[in-house]
Amino acid sequence: MPKHVASSPDARTLPSTPRMNTGRWVLVGLLVLVLFLAGVYDAQIFGFLTTAWQKVLSAVGLSRQAELLQQGVHGGVTHRALPAVLTYAAFYIALCLLLLRLLVHDPLQWRLVLQLYAGIIAAYVLIVAIGKLAGDAVWAYRLSRHLIDFLVGPLPIAGLLVLFRAGLGPQSTDSRMQAK
Repeated sequence: MPKHVASSPDARTLPSTPRMNTGRWVLVGLLVLVLFLAGVYDAQIFGFLTTAWQKVLSAVGLSRQAELLQQGVHGGVTHRALPAVLTYAAFYIALCLLLLRLLVHDPLQWRLVLQLYAGIIAAYVLIVAIGKLAGDAVWAYRLSRHLIDFLVGPLPIAGLLVLFRAGLGPQSTDSRMQAK
């Protein structure tokens, strides 16, 4: 009877094949390209999303409620249609997280990525709420705007990757052993 009995393979322990690495890098390249194009053509994307949301909300009879909601949003938060902004931000952040997932293999570092993104989103919501409670405080809206512009951009991805590659941030025992 053999000493080593194979159990179900764990993706973290499987050796990566050149084909798997090539496919991953192609996907990384495509995601970078899509993120770049989303940044370059954001005005056109917002125009499309605004029109699409207007049609959807009209079709379900919620266009008046959407207009009232939009009127309640201070210009310091956004000048664009709120559903379009939320859709764009969610799409962009999802692509950023997918890109980071492909590039960050350590489970502890991935957990930190998720915690940082969630923390920044929570801080954004909190600052907007404070701005609203403080009687439309312009400083709060400006700060929240800078925070969301930071999050919906390439800087968090680049910063996290540089820090992780430099050995900063948490590392699981598996990652530390592989680095040696």
